[in-house]
Amino acid sequence: MSSLAAPTVFTHHAPGETRAAAFAANGQPIKLFCARWSGSGERARYGDVSNARLRSFVDDLQGAFLVLPSGEEAFLRLKSRDGLTEGALLRVIVRSEARFEKLARVARFQGSMFDRSPFELWCDQFSDNPKDSVREDPEKVAVAFDEALAPSITLPNGGRLHIERTRALTTFDIDTAGRKGRGSAGARALATNREATLEMARQVSLRGLGGNLVLDCLSPLNAEARQQLQSAAQSTFKQLGIDGVKALKPSPIGLLEVSVPWRYMPIEDQINQNPAEAELLALLREGQREANASPMQFFELCLGGATWQAYLSRRADADAAIEKHFNGRLTVSESPGPESRIVKR
Repeated sequence: MSSLAAPTVFTHHAPGETRAAAFAANGQPIKLFCARWSGSGERARYGDVSNARLRSFVDDLQGAFLVLPSGEEAFLRLKSRDGLTEGALLRVIVRSEARFEKLARVARFQGSMFDRSPFELWCDQFSDNPKDSVREDPEKVAVAFDEALAPSITLPNGGRLHIERTRALTTFDIDTAGRKGRGSAGARALATNREATLEMARQVSLRGLGGNLVLDCLSPLNAEARQQLQSAAQSTFKQLGIDGVKALKPSPIGLLEVSVPWRYMPIEDQINQNPAEAELLALLREGQREANASPMQFFELCLGGATWQAYLSRRADADAAIEKHFNGRLTVSESPGPESRIVKR
């Protein structure tokens, strides 16, 4: 696995969760991390090693379903049963985290067990592990997460890149509105397409995406331009520490196709996995900002509907986080309506 040169890492230790963002030397975010609550029932993380129990074989898929120590199910590719039986204990390493409607994928592992926190596992992807030199900066982290959830991104020299995920692939569409350029039509198209290709790679890294990608390039595109865009895609993904990428030259109709191995659960999937819990955590972050801005103020968190139920399902963890971060200045109550909000008291 390629390692990414050590970036600058910022963290935000918020009530109920820890978020982190890695920024490249040019000041752009390129990687995100999120872990919630105290780690109870923590999902399998990329690179984690554990002893898993073989639950059942799936011969038509040439693999088996395993149960990880947390109770999470995972899939192991097997060329043959190789003397294994159901119930066997296997040492495995996570090669792809679970994502929407997809199980985590694991591989057999012969090395020693090691105990790393989710954040330490995430830091392992960098050549110089930055976990001991991170800085707390909630605002930078918030900006990076907002960008990772945005449907469109502004290109460096104007124009927008629109991003849309489907079940089969992720599409990237270029909008040149507001962009100024010089030179011939071919030179302008190449400059814009190259920017979009670099931005596509960064967004894939930032959002934790994988699978098939398609960038709809601008025309005209000659043979040399197609070669340059293919090389730009391959080199940029490599610089971002992503191995196994296959990039094709843009097709005659201008579609640049890229295949990227899945590694992480996308940030979008992490939020959509439990929207009510995500809203609760967002409200707690908002409360933390307001409490830090007004050290003498007391607050009440009024929760309604599904958000109140999310609080009740995590009440012990939530109350412990609230006590730790607010020192008695925030109380929680049930709202009479479906909406949730923070109010001063």
